Amino acid sequence: MKKYFIIFIVLSYQISLFATCELPKKSILKIACSINCGMLNSLALKRAASRLNYNIELFNLSEDKISIKQLDGLIIPGGEDLDPKNYSKYLTKDFLPDLMSKKHLAKTSTSGELRDQLELPLIERIIRTEELTHFPLLGICRGMQAITVVNGIPLYLDIETELDIPNRIYTLDKIQTENTKSQISQMLNHSFYGVELHHQGLRLDYFLHNKERWPNLSVTATSNNKLIAEVIEYKSRPILGVQFHPEYTFGTVQRKIYDWILIKSCQYKNSKDAI
Repeated sequence: MKKYFIIFIVLSYQISLFATCELPKKSILKIACSINCGMLNSLALKRAASRLNYNIELFNLSEDKISIKQLDGLIIPGGEDLDPKNYSKYLTKDFLPDLMSKKHLAKTSTSGELRDQLELPLIERIIRTEELTHFPLLGICRGMQAITVVNGIPLYLDIETELDIPNRIYTLDKIQTENTKSQISQMLNHSFYGVELHHQGLRLDYFLHNKERWPNLSVTATSNNKLIAEVIEYKSRPILGVQFHPEYTFGTVQRKIYDWILIKSCQYKNSKDAI
């Protein structure tokens, strides 16, 4: 009897990892990117929708007249550096001198400034608003960095300067998960490869020395001998930040990441419609 009970538990656990969500017929998932999704993100989302038998409609939040309450999920894609002056208000005062002394390492731009003004308040609203507790958010590269700073965690402004690691320019890095119970581990097991295109990243040493300040956050995957944070997750919200680029990383990695955001969006939409 004990043997069959153990088999039942294992099978139940495996089913939970691959659980999906059924979308009612004629129902449409409304998914937005904070800016234009771009060709690769759009294609990956459409492929995921086809696999899952979902109808989806994509929006550009910076141009389309649609509110966050009308959406079922949001992606913040990669792109330009965040400007330290635009997120310094989220950081503790003890870290500001260090940030300001290195701000020249950030490659600021007009387009990045516009994104900061849109994305930082948007993330803050999502993580501070109770009615958006189950709203799905996927941050890719810059998107993960934006989630990071809004939570008060600083960035390495240039990993080559600060960590003596070459800046990642279309690099294929081996990524290792840190927690078998994490969402990323359940999706992609103990290790996988991801395409990188960044020179900044979550300041992992600062996070680990002060992690009691973020009880609802975890860094769940790293690369480069555990020096670069690759995934950040909320423990109680469907929020996932990935430093690597799943839109460039074809195969299982891409499928699992985009399936995740659509399944979470389906669950969120069904919960809204049930009210």
